[in-house]
Amino acid sequence: MGDRANFGFRQGNGDTIYLYGHWAGHQMMARLADAIIAADRRWHDESYATRIAISNIIGDEWDQEYSWGIATYIGDNEHSVPVVEWCTERVILYPHDWSTGVDFDDPKFVMTFQQFLDKFAKVLV
Repeated sequence: MGDRANFGFRQGNGDTIYLYGHWAGHQMMARLADAIIAADRRWHDESYATRIAISNIIGDEWDQEYSWGIATYIGDNEHSVPVVEWCTERVILYPHDWSTGVDFDDPKFVMTFQQFLDKFAKVLV
């Protein structure tokens, strides 16, 4: 049982770091938007931006043994997977299906950061 979600952070070399949250599906897009805002001064530096965004999403749960994981692959999943591209300042949402997994060939949407933030951010900017 859970509300499993993954957040991707694609690096300039094409590698993607995934944050897995066992209970992260609820308002996942708003959480990601707020994390992108938190990293706004470091968007040009993907290693810092990724760390800031992940820290923001996890919040005060860093000391929990369960709930969060970080990997180079998608963990258990129940939702479409948003992937942040710092170098292009875009968020791409890839559909997920239980039988086939994530479809990286046909995204549900591609939005600039500004479009994504306008649509999903809870934080007033």
